[in-house]
Amino acid sequence: MSAKYIFRLDDATANIDLKKWKIIEDIFDSFSIKPIVAVVPNNKDPQLKYSKSNPYFWKLVNRWEKKGWTIAMHGYEHIYHYVDRKKLIIPYYNKSEFGGISLNEQKKKISKSSKIFKKYQISPSVWIAPGHSFDRNTLTALKQETDIRIVSDGIALSTYYENDLHFIPQQLWEIKIKDSGIWTICMHPDTMTMSDILNFKKKISNPLIYNNTINLDEIKFKKNPMSVSDRLFYFKYFVIYELKLIFRFIKNLLKIENKG
Repeated sequence: MSAKYIFRLDDATANIDLKKWKIIEDIFDSFSIKPIVAVVPNNKDPQLKYSKSNPYFWKLVNRWEKKGWTIAMHGYEHIYHYVDRKKLIIPYYNKSEFGGISLNEQKKKISKSSKIFKKYQISPSVWIAPGHSFDRNTLTALKQETDIRIVSDGIALSTYYENDLHFIPQQLWEIKIKDSGIWTICMHPDTMTMSDILNFKKKISNPLIYNNTINLDEIKFKKNPMSVSDRLFYFKYFVIYELKLIFRFIKNLLKIENKG
């Protein structure tokens, strides 16, 4: 089976760079591709403020949803606190908006987030944790406070079922041709340069990509746990990730010594 691709646009807020998002939207429309959009409902992260607050932002989200784009709940405020990454389900960073705090506090955050979406008559069907950072309490809170049963995250070769939730793995941050599996390509339109956008347009024009890009409603979800191949892929992925962190630490240490 040839590889299938899903596109995901992260950090949609009322402070997005509308020009960049519109260019990327037009590219997707030209190929009839319907991405997942990670919407932060109450952005308080200063690093995500690329423009003044757009009073028509929720009308834009509503338009995306009406034309078939999948709307995802991307946390609540996108504000991080420190947490030991080893305590998270996906151990990328020592920070999280949700992981490491009590179930009750996480439920409050998700409930507040859900109420904002409902206020604007938007129905998110996917959960995306800011910074890929969440724990088991997050998943419990999600199930108790929302009807969302799909998570866009995880390191695997295909979809899997865990904690009574369907996971769509997210393994790429740029377009790469693969032989098999389901690959989510995560993009951050606000931080892309025009050169990045042109390069994206060139790569997505490859028939191997656009002919094999699928939308959420084309996924046939099954209640299958991670396979042996998935677990081996996960293990290899994070062994390499940990080695990169060690090499980066040593490199920075050598720079400090050289300066001294």
